[in-house]
Amino acid sequence: MLRRRTKSIEEGLHSVMLAKTLPLLLLGACASTAQLPTADQPKLAQMAQSYAQQLQAVGITRVISPGSGAMVRLETGYGPVYVRYPAVAEPLAFVLDIGPDGLRATAATFDRIRDAQILAALVPEAVRMTATNNRFAWLRANPWH
Repeated sequence: MLRRRTKSIEEGLHSVMLAKTLPLLLLGACASTAQLPTADQPKLAQMAQSYAQQLQAVGITRVISPGSGAMVRLETGYGPVYVRYPAVAEPLAFVLDIGPDGLRATAATFDRIRDAQILAALVPEAVRMTATNNRFAWLRANPWH
């Protein structure tokens, strides 16, 4: 009788674990990522260069816009930060890589006016949100302060 009860409990636990993990597995299987642009855009990089110091000051090393109007991903030393895509222009897929040796930009196209509007709207919000995230991350890492 004890063996039957133990087996029943084990089967119940197995069913619970399967029920908990199945939605996560399905969600991961259904998720798709946008294809990032691979064409170098030196003119976009030159335009974004004026923002590089602000982005580096808060630790942003990469800006990724999927081009669907979805959240823009900012890669930082404390992990990713997400900001809304600016409503000033139609969604554009682009990547800015900010490093000690300069800034590199990739995008499918370059439009001086549209890209300037996007950067002017996106960068201040990206810097503000990343600075806030950095403060919270520092407080979590240093709870005695």
